[in-house]
Amino acid sequence: MRVQLRYIFLFVISLLSSRIAAADATLWTPETLPMVHLQDAHKWVCNPDGILSPAIVDSVDNIINHLNQEKGIEAVVVVVKRVEGGDCYTFGMDLSRKYGIGSKNYNTGLIVILSTEDRAYQILTGTGLEGTLPDAICKRIEIRKMIPKMKQQDWDYAILDGMKAIAQYIDGDDSLLKDNKNDDAEGGWAAIFFMFFFTFALFYLLILSRYRTCPNCGKKRFYATQQTYLYTQKRTDYYRVTYICSHCKHTENKIERRPHQDDDNAGGAILGGTILGSGMRGGGFGGSFGGGSFGGGSFGGGGAGGHF
Repeated sequence: MRVQLRYIFLFVISLLSSRIAAADATLWTPETLPMVHLQDAHKWVCNPDGILSPAIVDSVDNIINHLNQEKGIEAVVVVVKRVEGGDCYTFGMDLSRKYGIGSKNYNTGLIVILSTEDRAYQILTGTGLEGTLPDAICKRIEIRKMIPKMKQQDWDYAILDGMKAIAQYIDGDDSLLKDNKNDDAEGGWAAIFFMFFFTFALFYLLILSRYRTCPNCGKKRFYATQQTYLYTQKRTDYYRVTYICSHCKHTENKIERRPHQDDDNAGGAILGGTILGSGMRGGGFGGSFGGGSFGGGSFGGGGAGGHF
């Protein structure tokens, strides 16, 4: 009997200790979270509680720098013990509104959040990224790559494997489209197929709307593949835009004008089925080691999240 009471006593003490430790953890808000990208344009991982190891932070920063340079995507990863209210979705949406993560023109922002003591996680995609990274794919990445590691409290590889999967899918890896017996939690294949088909149909219509008539062959296969910011004059931004015809491969460079928008990064965009590389004027990969900035993008709630 004494042995049983001893174990009960130790269990209660352990439970109380964990509760006290949780109570002592900082409740982070978008206003109090240190945004490291504003101090260093190459840094994107907010890790104020020191949960991730420095090596993993560097690896994730490298992945995001690749997405930013090659795809024009601004991504922020937040790993903390607790967020105010324990709701990563609300925290992420508030964070997106505070900083305007992603290009203002194309809304290619991405936010990944893990709150370890709230046992909550969230992937949020900007409105211009939802067609490239659908909600169903975000959920699969969480189920296959992140949640198993979270349940083991392997925070490092929950984030690293999740970000690797996101980058690989955006780069064209279709392995996440293949069947997996562990995907039952996603809500059934019928719902997944419908969501994927609906997203594909919308994306296809978007692609068609971007095509122009080729001046060489007359086919409506002429689309923009790259843009480079040149200068601003009289509240007008000037860009060099490269067009190519997917039918005859005819290529042209055009100078295009757009109304000037303050704090606009002219980041990457989804045009003609391709995510354009960024021609950014603010922070970003390949620039100096000074502070970065965000492009004023917006989020509509796309992505996936939950508790583990």
